[in-house]
Amino acid sequence: MQPDRNTPSEHTLKSRLQNGAALKKRMDWLSRQLNEHAASDANDVEEVFLRQDEDDTRTLHRPGNRAGTLREPAAPYNLSASIHVPEDFPADDVTLELPPSERGGMSVAGYESVEAIAARPAFVRRTIRRSMYVANDDSGMAGAAPAPALFPDPAGGPLMFDASFAACVTNYLMAGMSFRTISSLLETESGLVISENALRGLVLAVAELLAPVCAAMSARSIPDWANLLRMFEEAKAGGDWIADGFQQKIHAIRELEVHARIRANRIGGAPEDLYRERRAARTESARIAESFFDQCREVLPLQNPQSPLAETLRYALEHECSLSEFLHDPGLELSHADRESPAAEPYAVLAICADECRSRGVPFRAWLENTIIRLKQPDPPPIKDLFPH
Repeated sequence: MQPDRNTPSEHTLKSRLQNGAALKKRMDWLSRQLNEHAASDANDVEEVFLRQDEDDTRTLHRPGNRAGTLREPAAPYNLSASIHVPEDFPADDVTLELPPSERGGMSVAGYESVEAIAARPAFVRRTIRRSMYVANDDSGMAGAAPAPALFPDPAGGPLMFDASFAACVTNYLMAGMSFRTISSLLETESGLVISENALRGLVLAVAELLAPVCAAMSARSIPDWANLLRMFEEAKAGGDWIADGFQQKIHAIRELEVHARIRANRIGGAPEDLYRERRAARTESARIAESFFDQCREVLPLQNPQSPLAETLRYALEHECSLSEFLHDPGLELSHADRESPAAEPYAVLAICADECRSRGVPFRAWLENTIIRLKQPDPPPIKDLFPH
């Protein structure tokens, strides 16, 4: 026997079962992080976060040895008050070069070098050398290898952090470690001393970089007809013309909502007028919505599982109860996509990205490192191409 689709309590219960566990887990995690943050000295923390020295301390070197062998520095590497690298800390070299096909007859003129802490997989002090090119003739052509993805020391020191180290520290945080625990772990395992404030500043810089990705990711995760309509539009733009039929059904529901409000305003515009008109209109909306979801179930098995249309249909069916909730409560709007994004808080940005990776079976640390590198390119890819998949 099929359940009664018009029973509000049943829809509400199913929606809570779908979303409650994940939301509780996220809120518990955020509560722990916020309590930890509040316990620190807020004034000192803010000063460290904001004092990011933009002075470029990199130097240009002539071409020389490009060997990537490990070597041991001869003296302690103390570059800032917030970071201490012991004298026996391992080090290596990495040279970034343009592919031969992109050099256009240019040859290496020198290297732009920077020192950074990396984690690949062990912690090392890495000298990153970026190749600089000039033309062999008098054309004046010049070029450079892609810039490395680096974060400055929040305390203003010349030592930087590369994407691998930033991803490693952020992954520790998402695993439930506090900044104090991470700082102790780094010192115990490798002798690397980095203050809690420096680690916190690094993680906040990562969160700021990821904010646009998280905002787009969150918009897709909110069960909302406006998001669903946009996703069908993207699928149609990619060549899935069958998406047009689904869009027409959503537009029909939206028109019914608009006309209900117009009629209510003509009567007097009181809340009871709007609710009465919505109840009448939503009888037809319920019929359209039922046809819409039935068509989703019919079409989905015929699609490429990796296609944008298949992703959109899965989204619709996963959130069927939440999307249908407005049909049973005249006080609810059809769309609530204009509510504040949960990605406004820095730690929430990271939690949302980590949750998305887990839900899709993607290792968070690997995804984060790759995403940092791509976002720091001169021409980053479209945001949707950065989603875990």
